[in-house]
Amino acid sequence: MFDDAGGYASARQAWGEAAQLQLRVITALLRRETRAHFGETRLGYLWAVIEPSLHLIMYGVLFKTVLLRHSPVAGGVLTFCLTGLVPYFLYSKVAQYLTTAIPGNKPLLNLPPVKPLDVLISRAFLESVTYIIAGAIMLVALFLRGDPHAIPRFPLTLAGAVILTCLFGFGVGMINAVLQVFISTWSLFFSIFLTPFYFLSGIFFVVEEVPQPFRDYLLYNPILQLVQWFRRGFYVDYSTPYFYPGYILWWTVAVLAIGFTLVRLLRRKLLEVT
Repeated sequence: MFDDAGGYASARQAWGEAAQLQLRVITALLRRETRAHFGETRLGYLWAVIEPSLHLIMYGVLFKTVLLRHSPVAGGVLTFCLTGLVPYFLYSKVAQYLTTAIPGNKPLLNLPPVKPLDVLISRAFLESVTYIIAGAIMLVALFLRGDPHAIPRFPLTLAGAVILTCLFGFGVGMINAVLQVFISTWSLFFSIFLTPFYFLSGIFFVVEEVPQPFRDYLLYNPILQLVQWFRRGFYVDYSTPYFYPGYILWWTVAVLAIGFTLVRLLRRKLLEVT
């Protein structure tokens, strides 16, 4: 009995030491990725706010000057568009940034403590936090500008949408990272593939406005479901019969499972190729 207790304690200690080592590795990678991604100046950090702000200004001009339209839900046009831009950018930036994670860290992956998954986690965490903060800054700015709808009414719903969006982007990003190792042009192909989703994910429209049969086709888009989930955190009267949380949950579990499996099974080949 004492031997069993001693063995359990030793195993628990070994697991604890391994977890601490991995945490230190990820923390070090996170600091390195921050310097490499944003540089030594503050302009790199500001770009995370500037880029979606430019998109938001474009939508504001389009709605008010060209289309002469109001927001399809309560509140201002800018808040409505921003609640679509934030989840889209959060997903797309994470998925794209992870694509080059393994080739971009070739020297570090030759070190025994550093695993491909460590690099992917550090990149996903950095990009997620960056665009969550950028989105929060822009929403606060719209609130101070006079739109009360820029403050979330259902924080738990919003938190669920943000977490799921990050996980979905992480799963797709892991798959991209593996494909990029074997297909050198994959990052370019994925960028091209992603472009139509910018216009088909409900950033500047609600799905009820889309006529049939196109509406049914759009509902298969998981990013559209994430945008709807995100918006439900802000608008009291935002209710749609076309929101299917189980669908995006299924998608998220699927891409995470595929991503983890590919990284795990092809770990040796990933290191050989890089």
